[in-house]
Formats: sequence, C-alpha cells, structure tokens
Amino acid sequence: MDLEEFIKNEKEAKKLYYIYADNSYLRNKFKEKFIEKFVPEAVRDFNLSYVNPGDEYLKRLSNAVQTPPMGAEKRFIISHFTEDDSLNQSEQERQLKIFKNIDQSASLLFLTANKVDKRKKFYLSLKKIAEYQEFETPRYRDLDQWIIARFRENNKKIDSRSVKMLENMFSNKLEILNSEIEKVVTRYPDQEKISYYDLKNIISREKFLEDEEIFHFLDLIGDKKTDQALLTLKEMLNKGVYPLYLLTMLKNQIELLMQVKFYSQYTQDNYKIAKKIGKHPYPVKKSLQRCRNFTQKELEKILDEILRANYHFLTGYYPDQNTALEMIIIKSIAY
Repeated sequence: MDLEEFIKNEKEAKKLYYIYADNSYLRNKFKEKFIEKFVPEAVRDFNLSYVNPGDEYLKRLSNAVQTPPMGAEKRFIISHFTEDDSLNQSEQERQLKIFKNIDQSASLLFLTANKVDKRKKFYLSLKKIAEYQEFETPRYRDLDQWIIARFRENNKKIDSRSVKMLENMFSNKLEILNSEIEKVVTRYPDQEKISYYDLKNIISREKFLEDEEIFHFLDLIGDKKTDQALLTLKEMLNKGVYPLYLLTMLKNQIELLMQVKFYSQYTQDNYKIAKKIGKHPYPVKKSLQRCRNFTQKELEKILDEILRANYHFLTGYYPDQNTALEMIIIKSIAY
C-alpha cells in the first residue's frame, strides 16, 4: 500500500502515527496529505504545531502532546527526524513514555528517516501504542509506475522511452524527479501526450546533455571503440566537464559491469540480476551486452587503473588531468 492509499483509508486521525520513509519526498508527502485530510484550515494557526530535534527536544515534545486544543476538538503535533537526527536508548525510552501519555485530544505524527530495528524492545513496545507504517522509495517497475502516476495526476501520458530516460538521469531521487515532472507539466499544459523530445526541450538542459554524452561515452568504451571514445572525451572536456567527475562515472560503470558479468554466469535475466545488485533493470540490460567485450580479469585491471588514477588526481600527482584521463581510457580499451 502506498502512502496516499493509506491516508485515504484512514477514517479519523489516531493518537499516534510513527512513519518511516527513507526518502524525504515521501515523508513530506505524507505530512502534506495528513494535514490536508485531518487538520481543518481554520484551526491550523493555533492547533497545529511542529516539534523538531534540538535543545530539550523530548521536553518540548512532552509539553506539546499534553497541551489541550484551543477552540477546537483536537490538537495536532508533527515531529520530523532526518537521517542526521537520532535518539540514544535512554532517550528512546523517554520517548516511549511520552507516546504512551499523549492527551486524548491530541494527535502526533512522528516522521523519521531512521528505520526501527524490529528485533528490539523499542519496536515491540511501539507497535502496541502507535500506527506504525513503513514506506520504501520505489525502485524498478514500481518506480516506472510512480513516474507514470505523477504524469497521470496531471492528465498526461508518457511513453516508456521517456520513463527510462528520467530514471537514468535521476534514479529514484523522488524530490528531483517530482520537480522535473512539474517543469514538464507546466511547460505543456494543454498537451496530453509527453514524448522523449518534449522532455529534452525542458528538463535541466545542462544535466540532460551532460548525462546523455557521458552514457554515450561509456557505451563507446564498453564497445572498445577507441577513436570515437577519445573524440567524445575531448568534446566533453572542451565543454568544461570536470575530469574527476568523468573518472567517477567510469569507475561506477566498470563496477556495474563487474557485478553484471559475475551474475551473468547464473542467469541472463536482467530483472533478476538487477534485484540481486540493487540496480535498475535498464542499465543492467545494457551492461549484459557490454560485459561480453571484457573478461572479469580485464575489468579488474581497468578498475585498478581507475582507482590509482583517482588517488593521483586527488593528490595532485597529475598536473594535466585531461591528458591523464585520455591515457586511462586508452589503457582501459586496450585490455
């Protein structure tokens, strides 16, 4: 069940919601939907408060959940923990006591980026007193559907090629994806079908061009096309693409090829391999084709060259990084 469906099925606000989501977009979306459904606009000024981490957090939270509403039946409190916020064991025990003593006229929404260890006492106690829910960032086919749904909400249709392009560019960074989708929808308000070329005209043009060129460059390396790879490399460097960034992209690509090549011994199903290594099926499918050009030993040698170059780049060993990168590419393709 996704978060919007969960909120829709809630008839009335419970005393305590403990919501885990590893993605800030999902946490903020839950907060927005929760307020929209349960907190009347007329009472938000006096009966909706936010208690976030900081000095005397637990004391402030305790006071908030014990404060009666003003001129309304219910008071709402929202507390939001990011990846950098945490409580030690003693503080968690105090937090549980606060949760147990929430006033009958209050409703607390606790959002967190930190997953609860279900083997520990805290979780077992929490389940008895809270509506506990986990919402994972969508991946693979779920991410496909998430992108399609975002367009559908705005009465738009998008083709599969465009979906794959968005995933390749932004992975499952939902906040960025949502922002880019909003740009597209705003740019084409009266257009029902959005094509790949429509996206090219509006989505972060610099990033689009950079990523498209880099993926093409990596394809040339995977296909061992030395001359074309070096020509593309020079074009990107002339446009100001940072050499260390290119080196990092190349490292990521070689590591992916190594993983895919290893699992290709057991299956040629890109979906199964993608699930095993935690990647999207589309780049895995392309890597299945590319990795045939290399042995595992060749890939290991290339990765060694890249890691050595990365160290030299960072320590200033190479005064001319552009030339050094060209030599690495030639070595990589030569294996």
